[in-house]
Amino acid sequence: ETGERAQFFVEEHGKAVYVTRSVGERAVRTDPGIGSRVPLHATAAGKAILSELPEQELSDMLERMSFEPVTPHTITDPGELHAELAAVREQGYSFNREESLLGTNAAGVSICGPDGDVIGALSVTGPSHRLKDEPFEEDLPDLLLGAANELELNIAHS
Repeated sequence: ETGERAQFFVEEHGKAVYVTRSVGERAVRTDPGIGSRVPLHATAAGKAILSELPEQELSDMLERMSFEPVTPHTITDPGELHAELAAVREQGYSFNREESLLGTNAAGVSICGPDGDVIGALSVTGPSHRLKDEPFEEDLPDLLLGAANELELNIAHS
């Protein structure tokens, strides 16, 4: 629907792993490929996954993470990330503003199973000159939340 790149991640051993993607007609092909691992703290999907973890599990994971900067915009302070994750938990979606690749922005949402445990996260990535302002801050999260709702219903009732 966005014409951009949509991807699904899971968490494995403290990293976000690309499981699948769909490339729209306007998408830029900047992802590292299916099976690639990227830092959770530098991606919208990774932040969405982290926001769903129980507090103790989240604290343990943050202690183990290296917080290496991927770009100058990557969050490298555990306290700052923890505060952002609280906002993600409240609003239901996360952002990546050039944190994993300069020139791209992304929005992400978690996908949870019927028991409430996080399965993974769905995100949409595109050039920062297109993904900005109200379409990025409001329209894209609404679209992703709708897709997440449908996916979770299908998972729960299949």
